[in-house]
Amino acid sequence: MYGVSGPQQQGFQVFRSSTFSISCSIQPQYPGGSFLLSFTSINSANNYTQPAVNHSSHFLFPAAAPAHQGNYSCVYHVSAFSQDFSSESRLLSVTVTDKLFQPNISVSSSMYGVSGAQQQGFQVFRGSTFTISCSIQPQYPGGSFLLSSSTHNYTQPAVNHSAHFLFPAAEPAHQGNYSCVYHVSAFSQDFSSESRLLSVTVTGHQGAEAEPTGGH
Repeated sequence: MYGVSGPQQQGFQVFRSSTFSISCSIQPQYPGGSFLLSFTSINSANNYTQPAVNHSSHFLFPAAAPAHQGNYSCVYHVSAFSQDFSSESRLLSVTVTDKLFQPNISVSSSMYGVSGAQQQGFQVFRGSTFTISCSIQPQYPGGSFLLSSSTHNYTQPAVNHSAHFLFPAAEPAHQGNYSCVYHVSAFSQDFSSESRLLSVTVTGHQGAEAEPTGGH
């Protein structure tokens, strides 16, 4: 679980050291038979064979490694009525990676607390309540977010792959560049990934051009 990031155009991306299975199946036509899982990469070629059980087989790979990266296909073999039959699946491309997705960083505020997105970030009005939120697409369970600026670091556990850092009253000390760093341990390895920078400016007045962005 969480070892596969999702279907890619050319196949699937599997994270290093995660457990993954490649399954072969076929619609029932004849009883019995076997599946040959054929693997080819730039440096090697391997074949794995299992009997078909309920017209399927599952090939388990306990720990993904770069050597597992390549193209896979299932070939079904069966003998019936004194003849041998075989049929091959489409190719499935598997990529092994260490990378996490990049976290997202955003700001929300009490009504009129945020003047709107600027080219370099957000302008927050002094005394307003604002929240900086960190989130990431699901890959692994758990983990934590570090909200980092040039002067402060704040840490929260990831809940539903996100964390929300509340600032009850904006003041000049909160001004600066912020980023979210997601940390997670999985399969005896530590992973981390950092968001883009978000610039927050604290101002003492709204100005005529300021417009509300919503509130509660």
